Amino acid sequence: SKKRKFHLICDQDPPGSGSCDDVDGGSVDLSNDVDGGSVDLSDDVVGRSVDLSDDVDVGVVDLTDDVDGGSVDLSDDVDEGSVDLISYFDLGSADLISRLPDAVLGSIVSLLPTKEGARTQIISRRWRPLWRSAPLNLVVDYKIINLVPKILSEHRGPARRFSIEDCYVEGRLGPYTRSIYIEDCYDKVEGWLSSAALDNLEELELTPKCSYGYRGELYLLHSSTYRFSSTLRVAKFHCCHFPNLIVQLSLKFPCLKQLTLQKVTISEDPLQSLLSGCTALESLELKENMGTGRLCITSQTLKSLGFCANSRDGGLFLQELVVKDAPCLERLLPLNPKGGTASIRIISAPKLEILGMLSEDTYEFHLGSSVFQKMIAVNLTTKMHTMRVLVLSSVGPNLDAVVNFLKCFPCLERLYVIVSIKHSCLL
Repeated sequence: SKKRKFHLICDQDPPGSGSCDDVDGGSVDLSNDVDGGSVDLSDDVVGRSVDLSDDVDVGVVDLTDDVDGGSVDLSDDVDEGSVDLISYFDLGSADLISRLPDAVLGSIVSLLPTKEGARTQIISRRWRPLWRSAPLNLVVDYKIINLVPKILSEHRGPARRFSIEDCYVEGRLGPYTRSIYIEDCYDKVEGWLSSAALDNLEELELTPKCSYGYRGELYLLHSSTYRFSSTLRVAKFHCCHFPNLIVQLSLKFPCLKQLTLQKVTISEDPLQSLLSGCTALESLELKENMGTGRLCITSQTLKSLGFCANSRDGGLFLQELVVKDAPCLERLLPLNPKGGTASIRIISAPKLEILGMLSEDTYEFHLGSSVFQKMIAVNLTTKMHTMRVLVLSSVGPNLDAVVNFLKCFPCLERLYVIVSIKHSCLL
């Protein structure tokens, strides 16, 4: 043959290397190896096969019966930690989602809308008990308002969110918004909020529509909402009246991080008492509320404050906002510059980065000792180096006001000047 032959000299082999007699010119015989790791090529007619059938190692890989030389047989492996790779990877049409732990599946179900979450019970036996034990995310709209008592009675899991919202309904002329009016379900909502299924509620959004002619005033805030004060993280209230009783109750909201009050009536003392009890509050939105003419903000945790007043409806609205001590405040957002708050005074907000929108309707703007009146600088002794974004609204081009604000905020990165509804410029 044309094969090259090599002869291994036995006295030069290292100890334990085995025999050196070449049988067919290409084989290596280690049959006398005393460590059990022998490799026998003596019977190989082509010099390529590997026989480990006599190997005493418990992790043997046997290819002797393989007709195509590609399979791996672990059936004789006595190692307790062995893995059946064939069964593991032969998934086929297996339902992998159903193999997830109950806690993970419960979190998935709780993120679905109420109706879709309840429908997961018909997927399989595995899914049947999940919805009843998952955190409850109950969004009440016109479509399921009659099912709420049944949902609350059958659900046994913790309560995460309760919300009243609008929904879209298909009509002959296309989809339209169908709202829930509080005068039609005031007593029902009071009963729902008193249900044991909502104990330890984390998110509460009472934003139904309200006909202003109902009893001549906004509806009274449901008394059952007070029982959630120790667990609420998010709270939104719309078109309701906060009684002065809140001052006497001295409610504490240790977990509340986001609070939104829109078109509510609340006096100054109840509002100050409410905010003082929110020791973890990070976001506060006050939109078109009535009953409070002056608000003083003192919070060690507040990061974002959005507010707007609506003087068109008459009555007492927010006219003066004072940020007395807010070491974490980053965003101060007057949301509606037209007919809004007349005076804004910032005494201490060392981390403020975003401000606006300011306009001529804001008669006075105080930043430390710096004073602007209708966007005209009166005093520019204080400079804020943390400010990054500023939004101004002007009837016409007012470069003098822009230059003065740039002097007050020397590290400004973005300045938006809204001249009219259709035109804006970015400097």
